[in-house]
Parts: sequence; structure tokens; C-alpha cells
Amino acid sequence: MNLIEHIITLFKSKVLDAGGAEKSVYEYLQEGKVLKAVSMMQDRDDEVDKALREYNPELHEVMRRPNKFRKKMSPYISEKLPRNRQDYINEVELFFLLGNPIIWKKISGDDEAYKLFTDFLEEQFYHDNLCQAKRLAGAETESAKLYHITRKNGKINVKTVILSRSNGYKLRHLIDQYGNMQAFAYGYVLKEGGRNVQHWDFETSDFLFFCKSGIGGWEVTTYPNPTGKINVIYYQQRKAWHGAEQRLKRDEMLDSKTADTNNYFADPLAKASVDVIQSMTSPETIGGLIQTTGQNSVFEYINPPQSSESRESEKRSLNTSILFDTYTPDLSYDNLKGMGSLSGVAIKNSMTIGYIKRNRNIGVYKQLVRRDLHLMLEILVLLHPEKADDIRGLKIDFEFAEPFDSDNGENQSRIAALYQKGVLSLEEAVRQLAICDDVNSEIKRLKDAEKNNTEASKSEETNNNNNTKPVETSIKEGN
Repeated sequence: MNLIEHIITLFKSKVLDAGGAEKSVYEYLQEGKVLKAVSMMQDRDDEVDKALREYNPELHEVMRRPNKFRKKMSPYISEKLPRNRQDYINEVELFFLLGNPIIWKKISGDDEAYKLFTDFLEEQFYHDNLCQAKRLAGAETESAKLYHITRKNGKINVKTVILSRSNGYKLRHLIDQYGNMQAFAYGYVLKEGGRNVQHWDFETSDFLFFCKSGIGGWEVTTYPNPTGKINVIYYQQRKAWHGAEQRLKRDEMLDSKTADTNNYFADPLAKASVDVIQSMTSPETIGGLIQTTGQNSVFEYINPPQSSESRESEKRSLNTSILFDTYTPDLSYDNLKGMGSLSGVAIKNSMTIGYIKRNRNIGVYKQLVRRDLHLMLEILVLLHPEKADDIRGLKIDFEFAEPFDSDNGENQSRIAALYQKGVLSLEEAVRQLAICDDVNSEIKRLKDAEKNNTEASKSEETNNNNNTKPVETSIKEGN
């Protein structure tokens, strides 16, 4: 039985879900109908394109403002002043979620296996790549992280690749009615032999399909999936500035129209009666001494119209509502300069709106990081088969770190006070202090130390009592 027959046999033994779409994808790939297989998967290109247009200032609606026609003169080039507030909102969202790296903790398992895990995190630049994937998802509504696995000269290599539309990839996914990913595909174009060649790569838990467009049709190469998992983490969220789209447009239009008004009156305009103009040697060069000759002669400069109070009020309202509607704290210099002396707790309390959005994002990204953890462990088994049992026996937990670096002394004092009052258990106090990776071992060490100290105190008390009694007896006898 060849590989293709094995694929079909394996597939037919599986329970179909996603409305039978999985069957179509497998069968179309087997038949070389790659684009048909692509069409069976979820397509979010319209949402992604819309988000990218809003994210790129050069593509904003304000850039399409028409110029103003002027009779017998060149058109007036209207001001077009886009702002990059979408990027600001997205970066603040990213900071609150991943401003500091995720904290990993070994709950139980082999220390050497856990060291392999932490080394893998560093080798793959885990935090940097996660931040980039999150940044792209917030800007484009989707991104993906691919663990690209290759074998060369008998050695397995793993490279993390971030996939997104802005990086030249089209993303497709197939999810069943229970939210389980059945397949993932990404399309890209490579320059080969002087021409652009379209590629589509498909991942399922069982097989990897590498598809290349040729002159005579599609070439499909199939390999067994070495990890048994789809080697992709797919990130999907709504754009970071969701809910403020129209206000962002309005803000840019106001700025641009105000700039036009300022341009109109940048050069001083003068109002003069005819007799004054006729008295000038060169009316084009107004200046110097002007001599008027009539009772009704006029010469005065025209002052530009002042910004209306309503416009300024609208600008303030737009700024406030844009930040409020997107759950974005104001991190401007003016707002932060007064926080220099505040404690970490006080700063956190003043940024409540950012934490509301952070908690909502944690609910989404915690599931993705958990899946990422399981995938990385299977990749480690592939890289270190001799440690397979130890790696699979690892129990690892994680938490999203606080974005603001707190005062360690202040934090430790607070936790110690809560522990002494009985509000926190020893286990929770050690966990919150984050002074070690193995919380359980540290708790055991502290309890053993406390027990030994107690026993030592009792022993010392007993010795003191024994030493005291003979002295008292001798004194009595002496009397």
C-alpha cells in the first residue's frame, strides 16, 4: 500500500466532522485539486484586508480627500493628516498582556526534562515570537505561529515562523463544530526560475502536504506528520481598535480641515480701498508707509478665523471616547509625569481600564498558550526520544506576568503581612512571591525548616530546665 492509499484508508476510518469538509480536503489533495481543497476551508481575507487598510495610515480614508479646484490657478492640495492611533492602541493592548514574559513553573517531573523545555523556549525566542504573533493578530485580526520541522543529515531542526497577511501569507483553517482544528493551510509565493510560483502547505495531525503550482498543474508532496499534532498555533481576535472606527476617521478629518484653514491664512491678507491701492507703486508688495487720501479710505489686515470652542470640545471628546471605547489607558507624557512617585499598586489601580481588556485577552490567549505548551512537549519528544517518558511526564503550569514591574520590597512585605494575618496560606504566599520554579519543593523545605526549628527550640528549653534544677537544689541545700 502506497502513502496515498494509506491516507485514504486512514481517512475513511475516521469519524467525519465539520460537515464532511475534512473528507473533501483530503480527497481534493489526493486528486491534485489544491485550490478546491483551499476553498473548503475558512476564509477571513475580507476581514483581514479591512483591518490592514485601517491599520496602515497611508490607506486611511482621509488620504482620499479631494483637492480644491481654483479658477485660472492650480488646484489647492488639501491637507491629508492620518494618525497612527490604531498602532498605539494595539501596542498598549500588547503591553498589558505580554509586557513581561510569561512565567513558567514546573509542578512536577524530571528536572533535566524541564531544562530541555526552558532551553527550547530560549532557542525559539518564544517570548519575542509570541509578542509578534499577538501584535499581528491585534492589527490584522489573525496570525499564526508555525513550528517548521526539517531533517538534514539525520538531524532534526525546528524553526519558528510567524505567518500573517502582511508577511506574505494567506491563512486558512478548518474547525469543526466543537472548536477543534482539523486542518490548517497557508499560501505564499516564491520566486523560482525567474517566475512567481504559488505554494500552499497543508497541516493535519496525520500528514503534511506541500503543494506547488507547476506548468502542468499542482505538484503535491505528502509526508507523515512526525509530532501527531498540527504544528501551528492560530491566533484570532478582533482588531485592537474595535468600536472606535468612525471616531478615528472623524478625528483625522478634523485635523486635516483645521490645517487647510491655517494654510489659507498663513500669508497675511490685507483689505484696502481702491484709492489706497492706486496710490501704491506696486500693489503686489504691500509694506512700508501707506498714505491714505480719503475720509473712507481703508487699509487693514484680515485676521484668520479663530478655532471655535465647539471644535476644541469635539477634539477632546473624540480623544476620550476613542481611548474609552477601546479600553486603552492614556499613556501620554502629561498623564504619566504625575505618576513618578506612585507605587506599583497605585499605578495598577489607575490603569484599571487596561486591566479589564487584559483579562478579556487572557481568556483567549491562555487556551492558545496551553495548546502551544502541549505542542512544544511533543516536539521535544521528537528532538530527544531518549527522554520521551520524562518529557511527557512533565507537569508545567504558567501565568501571564504583570505588565508593570512592581516594587519587590513592597510586594514581599504585603504578601508577608497577609500570610501572618492568616489571609494567605503558605502555599499561596510562596506562589505569589515567585521566588522559585518548584513551588512544592520550596513549601516542603520551609515546613521542614519550621519543624526543625520547633524541635530545636523544645530541645533547648528542655536542656535549660535540666540545667536549672540542680542549681536550685544546691542553693536550698546550702541554706
